[in-house]
Amino acid sequence: MTDEESEDVHVIFKKDPEEWMQYVYKQVGITTDDEREHIGWVYTVDPVSETFVLISFSGEKYKLELVFGHAVRTVTILNDSTETNKERLDRLFRYGTLNSLSQEELKKKQELLKLWLCKNRIPVTVSGSNGELLTISDALVIKPPYSPEDCCGTNEIILGRIQGLMKNMPPDHDQW
Repeated sequence: MTDEESEDVHVIFKKDPEEWMQYVYKQVGITTDDEREHIGWVYTVDPVSETFVLISFSGEKYKLELVFGHAVRTVTILNDSTETNKERLDRLFRYGTLNSLSQEELKKKQELLKLWLCKNRIPVTVSGSNGELLTISDALVIKPPYSPEDCCGTNEIILGRIQGLMKNMPPDHDQW
């Protein structure tokens, strides 16, 4: 590639995604052009705008701060223990019912959904390290809290049909 061609390459293609990933779940101090220092735990970094999403915890409350890439002067890792707040950061943006349901309620929802899928002749198995996932023929996985939005799959047809079945599941089908 000539120098002339490399100038035509967008900035996003010049920085390796691994460089951005080194900051995720770590506590950083970011100095901006206006000489202010922003300290917090990195939830994510947008590779296009180079914007950092920082979370600062204060007891049970938290503060979310966006530090825009164009203003960033330096980034310093203050605490690189990713396990310290990883779970806490991930819980902030999860679907609300997962946090409000007990393990027993989640297990009941899983069993009801599995029963419904079996009644509809869908080959479903329980998987995952703690038996928390429902797997359908290695084509689709349903994660807690077992709502249609919690389905993950690469086949859109299967995904759409299973989500449709889940949306139409009667609440009392286990009484039939």
